[in-house]
Amino acid sequence: MPFRTVGVLAVLAALAPSLQAQPATPIADAIYTNARIWTGNAARPQAQAIAIRNGTLIAVGSAADALRHRGPATRLVDLQGRRVVPGFSDAHWHLPTTDQADLTDAKSPAEIVRRLKAWAAKRPAGAWVLGRGWTPSDFPGNTPHRRFLDVAFPGQPVVLTDRDGHQSIANGRALALAKVTAETPDPARGVIEREAGGVPTGLLKEAARQLVVRLVPEPTEADIARRIDEETRKAASFGIVLIQDASGRAPGHPVFTILRAAASADTMRVRYRAAFPFTPDATAATVRQYTVLRDSTTGPWLRVGIAKGMLDGTVDAKTAAMLEPYAGSDDTGLPFWPAATLNKGVARYDSAGIQVELHAIGDRAVRTALDAYAHAAKVNRTQGRRHRIEHLEVPALSDLPRFKQLGVIASTQAIFATPDQTTLQNYAPLLGPERSSRANAFKKFDDAGATQAFGSDYPVFPMDVLLGIYTAVTRQTPEGTPKGGWYPENRITVEAALRHYTKDAAYAAFMEKETGSLEVGKFADFVVLSADILAIPPSSLLKTKVVLTIVGGREAYRSTGFP
Repeated sequence: MPFRTVGVLAVLAALAPSLQAQPATPIADAIYTNARIWTGNAARPQAQAIAIRNGTLIAVGSAADALRHRGPATRLVDLQGRRVVPGFSDAHWHLPTTDQADLTDAKSPAEIVRRLKAWAAKRPAGAWVLGRGWTPSDFPGNTPHRRFLDVAFPGQPVVLTDRDGHQSIANGRALALAKVTAETPDPARGVIEREAGGVPTGLLKEAARQLVVRLVPEPTEADIARRIDEETRKAASFGIVLIQDASGRAPGHPVFTILRAAASADTMRVRYRAAFPFTPDATAATVRQYTVLRDSTTGPWLRVGIAKGMLDGTVDAKTAAMLEPYAGSDDTGLPFWPAATLNKGVARYDSAGIQVELHAIGDRAVRTALDAYAHAAKVNRTQGRRHRIEHLEVPALSDLPRFKQLGVIASTQAIFATPDQTTLQNYAPLLGPERSSRANAFKKFDDAGATQAFGSDYPVFPMDVLLGIYTAVTRQTPEGTPKGGWYPENRITVEAALRHYTKDAAYAAFMEKETGSLEVGKFADFVVLSADILAIPPSSLLKTKVVLTIVGGREAYRSTGFP
């Protein structure tokens, strides 16, 4: 045998084990084809088909790319030309665990009372009457007062939380049970509104709410489990595949017990990232407890790895901390922590590798948060923590470049730009024209190069992502008012809004390598829509529906009638 032939055979023999180890083309569990796919991947933004195996994308491209993974048992789904986008993430969401009457858009005390009576009729006699969703504009002169509730419920305790969750109205019976009187001092970081002689009006702001709310019976674990099931079903129906719960519950809360069990049993419907509390005076032992919780929840369905804190209140309550007084007032809001205390606390969490998210709505609070993050990075010599500011409704324009400079996430809520009755009659007048022009100005964040993650602040507003996109794009109510939009210079495109609800929101959760865009190797998390939102007029966004939500290759939601 010639020497050359012997040499070739020897090389082939040496390569044989590695050649045998090369896998065949993997066979897909399912292939979705005939679609218009917006991938969120700048390198390959459009595709026509995807193939899935074991909950992961193994092909994103042409029909031929996907179909080469077809096997005898592969399920083939023809999407009939529908628009497909990455699954949405709600970057700021809260799990409501208590049943309450829905007071959204009540518009008058009479309607509030009507809804409360209908709700109370289904509960035991004498039980607490609970409601949520009122706004100042529902009351004469934008001034909530317990007298409306005292007449309707003279012997039954009533407590109603406003839409934003920062103010409550308690009736006389509830105040009596809580022993809140004219002599009760305002608690730290809270305000008891009073009339002549210091008598409480029933309106309790910020920490003062807890004087009464602490008496409301806690829900049972069965109640909480039911609410988790209901709310995650609802989230999936809106195309949400990743919830980022900003409630900041303590590690021992039943919510964590229930979610851990569901994740272990692999029965979760959507991915869930939950927050534990941030407090500036947390001890080293407490912070260590949080790091243990973070490190023990790193699976694909449940993660707990961010600390949620509060720096101020809301504009509607005049508790958002502002650099200048509210219009027609000497009041600049209610900052919750001294800057030095906050800086020390943020640095402690930062040094433990914990991402922090701080609620800051007023321009003063936003600046305080940015200063704290800058301080932590300097003293700890850290970077890449992706600390976040939540809501940041009215930032000073000079502070916008700092988000990119510091790597701080702008966690905003698209639907907050809705110019509804409360916005136009209470919110904007309190701010005045100049500050209103920079309120929820999403385009200004984009122009400054900030990473902007969209959420809903549910149940403050609906977790309807398509409604959020409509609002960010039009800055109008669903009825199309005002004509041209509220401060229309702050509108963004549908594609920009999509990016904030997908790729950017996943980045804010440290999950951009797993979800947020449709790329080979990532989770098969995607949404099929009834219309092409990248081609239709903005008004048609309100008619568009989610018809299919896939999370990890599994159907989390399918609309009635979808083939």
